[in-house]
Amino acid sequence: MIYIIGHLKPDLDSAVSAVSLKYLFDQAASFEHPNAQAVLASEANFETQTIFSKYGFTTPLVLNKENIKPDDTFILVDHNETSQRLEGITNDQIIEIIDHHKISLNLSSPIYILIYPWGSTNSLIWWMMKRYDIKPDKNLASLMISAILSDTVGFKSPTTTKVDKLFVDQLNQIAHIENLNDLTYEILKAKSNLSGLTPKQILTKDYKIYKFNKHKILINQVETADQESLLKNSDTLIKEMANLKKEVQLSWLVSVITDIFKINSKAIILPEDERWLIKAFPQAKKIKTGVYDLGPIMSRKKEIVPQIEKVFI
Repeated sequence: MIYIIGHLKPDLDSAVSAVSLKYLFDQAASFEHPNAQAVLASEANFETQTIFSKYGFTTPLVLNKENIKPDDTFILVDHNETSQRLEGITNDQIIEIIDHHKISLNLSSPIYILIYPWGSTNSLIWWMMKRYDIKPDKNLASLMISAILSDTVGFKSPTTTKVDKLFVDQLNQIAHIENLNDLTYEILKAKSNLSGLTPKQILTKDYKIYKFNKHKILINQVETADQESLLKNSDTLIKEMANLKKEVQLSWLVSVITDIFKINSKAIILPEDERWLIKAFPQAKKIKTGVYDLGPIMSRKKEIVPQIEKVFI
């Protein structure tokens, strides 16, 4: 079986990428992947479920590591790092990668890799569709637009490019969404929904694990419209962070709470690890023990991870 799969904690762009790439494969025989199956590495989050349902889609099934067979092959979308990959997938099983993040892997043989520094993996997939003169239907075009708007935070993220904006306009010639601002607001409201989540679920809502030298670093980002409510519970979150650090055997971890409307990020950190945060973000202002204001930053990929990586390399 050929699986198309996103990163371990799938967001909307990751989930839609699997679906839109499968559509392209099914329509363009030259790819020779007519029976590829779109799957998720774990359960879809609330935002993904909401937007999939809005446009009449069912979220892809979750592939468990126990069900991976030795002869299965994988096309990775929206990630390439081993630490963000579903456990059980070996390097030799990866046959293609479609991504918009920096490369961090070492494979034993050459494979097809497409990477552009655009704001969304779905921007890449639309570019591929255009090359093969493939057009998605109205609902899939709407889903792809939603993924681009989500990953670029409604074009507010510094990862946004002119290409992303152009491609949304082109896709909307198919989707005919009357008000993209209203859709963006709906997406961001769904993204910020944290109702019913435990402290541990909040701390792992959208996390990625990085390996910088010998350091295993977890960086979680919660994008919300109600930053202050989360910060009121910072003491509870910090206690849970200590448990998470031991459980996952981390060198360091941080949870960044990003206000998607005010364009501001605050970091929650274990008190004994504050010194590393200060080194990474010298502009950070301490609010109270374990809580720092990082200022007007939004992008984990472009504004958070590179600063942290410099400290641990």
